[in-house]
Amino acid sequence: MQHDPRRNTLRKKERLSERKSIEDIFDKGKSIVEHPIRMLWMINFKESPEPVRAAFAVPSKNFKRAVDRNLLKRRMREAYRKNKTLLLNVIQEKKSECLIMFIYTEKRITSYTEIESKIVVTLQRLTQQASDK
Repeated sequence: MQHDPRRNTLRKKERLSERKSIEDIFDKGKSIVEHPIRMLWMINFKESPEPVRAAFAVPSKNFKRAVDRNLLKRRMREAYRKNKTLLLNVIQEKKSECLIMFIYTEKRITSYTEIESKIVVTLQRLTQQASDK
């Protein structure tokens, strides 16, 4: 069953969790940095049931307490969930699969509005680069 992009949800199938895919993003993927968010991405030119899959990370080196890491991951997931349609339409037209990894790089906790604005900028830049290919 194809996911309805108008529904702003982030289901389990849309999450990137396979170790091999995540390693591939780090090895072969490209990067977009919009401080405090670093986005690693990779486009596979094969059709997939979920055109865009995303993962979110906050290094424990910067945030020792799991509560803080979880807060930041929740904020990143929410910002992505609300704005993923920016990218979804372009990837579906290309009949390909996009893997994304969001990494929080700041050493302090920033507000949700700042995180959302940076994620929107990175998604717009990715949409631009994906439509150029």
